[in-house]
Amino acid sequence: MNCLHRTFLIALVLICCWVSVSAQKKMQLVPTFENCSYYCDSVFDVTFDKAWNTAATFRLLYKSKDELEWKETFSPYYDIRRFQLRGSIMNLKENTEYEIRLEKMRRNKWVTVKKDKFVTWSSCPPVKKVLKLSEMKQFKASTGVVLKGIKGRADGWVKIIGDVPIEVSSAYRQALEIDDCKYLILEKFVVKGGRIDAVAIRENCEDVRIVGADISAWGRIAVDQVHLEDSVNYPASKYKRDNACFIDDEGIVIRNDAGIYLGTVGKVPGPKNIVIERCYIHDPNGHSNAWHGVREIGRAKGIPYRFWHPQGPQGIYMRSRGGLVIRYNDVVGADHYRLHDLLGGFNNGKIDGGMNMDADVYGNYLAFSQDDGLEMDGGQCNVRLYNNRIEQARVGISTAPNKRGPSYLVRNVIFNLGDSNREYSYGIKNGGGTMHSHGLHYFINNTFHISGNCISSVGYGSDVDRGMFQGYSRNNIFFNRKEDNPKARGCGIYESHSHSNNHFDYDLFFDANKKDKKGEARLKSVDCERHAVYGDPLFVSPETGVFTLLPESPAIGKGQIQMNISENGGRTVDLGALSYGGASLIPQRPIDVQADKYLLTMSFQDTGKVNIKVGDLLAGLSYTLTKNKDMDWFIFDTAQQGEVMSDSSFTISFKTKAEEGKSYRGVFFVRFSNGLSIPVSVNIL
Repeated sequence: MNCLHRTFLIALVLICCWVSVSAQKKMQLVPTFENCSYYCDSVFDVTFDKAWNTAATFRLLYKSKDELEWKETFSPYYDIRRFQLRGSIMNLKENTEYEIRLEKMRRNKWVTVKKDKFVTWSSCPPVKKVLKLSEMKQFKASTGVVLKGIKGRADGWVKIIGDVPIEVSSAYRQALEIDDCKYLILEKFVVKGGRIDAVAIRENCEDVRIVGADISAWGRIAVDQVHLEDSVNYPASKYKRDNACFIDDEGIVIRNDAGIYLGTVGKVPGPKNIVIERCYIHDPNGHSNAWHGVREIGRAKGIPYRFWHPQGPQGIYMRSRGGLVIRYNDVVGADHYRLHDLLGGFNNGKIDGGMNMDADVYGNYLAFSQDDGLEMDGGQCNVRLYNNRIEQARVGISTAPNKRGPSYLVRNVIFNLGDSNREYSYGIKNGGGTMHSHGLHYFINNTFHISGNCISSVGYGSDVDRGMFQGYSRNNIFFNRKEDNPKARGCGIYESHSHSNNHFDYDLFFDANKKDKKGEARLKSVDCERHAVYGDPLFVSPETGVFTLLPESPAIGKGQIQMNISENGGRTVDLGALSYGGASLIPQRPIDVQADKYLLTMSFQDTGKVNIKVGDLLAGLSYTLTKNKDMDWFIFDTAQQGEVMSDSSFTISFKTKAEEGKSYRGVFFVRFSNGLSIPVSVNIL
C-alpha cells in the first residue's frame, strides 16, 4: 500500500469518526408546561473545575418563535461520567414554540454548535370526545371503577367528567384504577375509599391528567401496633424492621397506602407524562407512627418506643418514567391522621427511582406528615421543585440521594415544621456519600423559617462520607427562629463533607438564639459565602406566615442574578422566595388573591378572623371553606361558601373550642371553584 493510499484511508477514517461523533451530539429536548429539559451527548473535549461552572465555554440561548431577542439560560451542567451537557430552561410560557441555540466559545467567539425547536405543553389540549362518568359502563355505584385501554391521540384527547362520586368500601383495593390509557383527562372526580389506594395509575399509562379531583378516606385502618419485645405476638421474622408500626386486620404492616399511586414496584419505572393538578388530597383513614412515642392501640397500647422509621399512608406515592407534573395541589394529612410522607417516592436508591427525570413540582401545599414533606430521592435528573409551601412535617424536603442530577429547588417556603410530637429536624436533608451522591442540587431563592438546620447533610448509604452531597446555593434566606431546646437549634447550612462541586454564596443568615443574631454556615468547603448577608431579613409578619419583605429589609437587592431563574429583568435580585412588593400568597399560584394571615396562633378558647383581598379574577368564581376532619375544635363563624368578585375583599371569622392544656394543629382552606386555594394554618400551643 503506497503512502498516498494510506494517507487517504487514514483521512477517511478520521472523517467517519468525526461524522459519528457529530451525529451523537444531537440534543434531546423534553418540554413540560413551563420548563424544558435538554441533553447534549458526546461532549468530550472539555474540562471544568465544577460541574456547574460551564458558562465560559458553553451557553444555551432560547427565544419564542415570535421573539427577536435571544435570552440566555442558566448555565448547563456537565456530567463527566456520561460526557453530557444537560439542564433545564425554566419560566417558559405554555403552548408556545421555542427555538434554542447551543453555543461554544472558540477562539474568543461564540460559535453555534446546535440548533433545535420545541413546543411547551398546553393546559387545554385538543379534546375529541367528552364523556360523563355516570354514563359509562365502567361506573356502578358503590363499586370500584377500572378505566382500561382508553386511548385518545395527541391531536384528540379523551376527557371524562366526574359528574358522580366514586365511593367504595374496603372490599376494593382501589376506588379508581387507570390502566393502559393514553391522552386521557379526568376532571373534577370525587374519589372516596379504597382499601389500599384511592387512585392507582398503572405503569403502562402515558399522558394522563387528573385535574380538580377531591380524594379522601383511602387506606387501611389499624387494629394493632408492633411491639418486638413481645416475640410471640410479633415475631422478628415477620416484623423485624417494623417496630411500632401499625398493623391491619390481616396482621400486615400498613405502609404506602396512597391517595394517588403511580406505577408498580418492579422493573418498569412507572407511568410517563402524568399530570396531577389542582387536586385536594386529604384525610386518609389511617395514619403513620412518629419516629418515637407511645403505642396508641392494640395489645401494647401505652408502651413507649424509641427511634423507629415512620410507616403509614402517603399522599402521592410515585415512580415515574419521566414527565411527571404535580402542580397547585393541596396534599394534607391531619394532626391525628398524619401521613408518612406527603409526596413519597419508591426505589429511591436507584437512578430511575422516585420522580426520576424531567419532572415539575410547583405551587403545592404540603402539610401534616411524620417524616418528609416531599421526597426527591432517586434520579433527580432535571427535576424542578419550586413555589411550594411545606409545613407540619418533621423534614421539609429529602434529597438523599441524588443519583444523577441536577435538581432545582427554587422559591420554596419551609416553616412551621413539626410532627405529631411537635418535633422537627431539617428544612432540606441531603446525603449519599461517594457511592450515591452523583448529582448536584441547585438551592436558589428559598425561604426557611425553622429551628433546625435549613440545608443539611444527613446520612444515606454505608460510606464513611455518607453525609456528603453536591450543592450550589444562591439567594436563600436562612432564618433560625427562637428555640428553647438547645439540642433542636441548627444553622443555615451544615455540610459534613466537602465536594469539589460545592459552592454556597449570596445567602442571608439570621439566628434568633444568638446574642448577636448572626446565623452561620458550618461548611467543609472553602471560599464560600463571601457575599453573605447577616441580619434580620425583616419579613412583613413571619408570625402570621407573611414572608414578603419590608422596605428596609437587608435582603432587598442583595442577591446574585441567576439567568432564567431569578433575573428580575436584569435589575437587582432580592433574597428569599418572595420579592419585595410582590404577592404574599404561599404557595405561589396563578390567582390574584392574598390573605392578611397564613398562620394563626390561638388559645384554646379564642376568636379570630382572616381578611381575603381579591384582585382581577374571572367572573363566576365562587369559594368554599374546608378544614381537616379532626378539627372539631375549630368552628367557622361565617358562611362557608360564597361568590367572589374582582377588586373586592371578604372576611372569614372563626372561633376555637379546644381542651385547655393540649396542643392542636390544623389547616383550613379557602377553596375556589377553579381548584386553587388559600391554605391558612392554625396552631393552638
